[in-house]
Amino acid sequence: MQPQDAQMMGQVAPAGAMGQQVIIVQNKSGGPKVFGIVAIILGGLGLISGVAGIGDWDGALWILTGLTGLASSGLFIWAGVLLMQYQRKGVWVGFGSVAVSVVGQLIFWLVVAAEAADETGSEDVGGFLAGLGMIMVGVQAICCSMVIALPLLMNGADLE
Repeated sequence: MQPQDAQMMGQVAPAGAMGQQVIIVQNKSGGPKVFGIVAIILGGLGLISGVAGIGDWDGALWILTGLTGLASSGLFIWAGVLLMQYQRKGVWVGFGSVAVSVVGQLIFWLVVAAEAADETGSEDVGGFLAGLGMIMVGVQAICCSMVIALPLLMNGADLE
């Protein structure tokens, strides 16, 4: 980790006692650190579960979704580290991680829905599974995006 430089933020107040200027100093928000830690924990859990599941990968679909899951978890950890260092780039790396995850999960759910429709002979089953998958992917994308975006929305001036 890099040592953080002292940074003065705030406003110069009107002249105080004895004709001197008063400077009001604001500390950096702790939000990026907190959300960075949350992103590292979530990414670490995803990485551990992805590595633990490697033995169960059977077929191209499982390999593809497993690799996108590992890549997404690794990027999410990196985004968390960047956020802890108050770097704005962490937000964009986090959004990239969410995008990789969404693409992998969408492919998975669409293939599963198509296979289910073929197996049962009913398009309704495939449509239900595709819809359920889209809802799950959407909820995951929103939650993960909020973990990444909240430091920027709370006090974006703290990020470099």
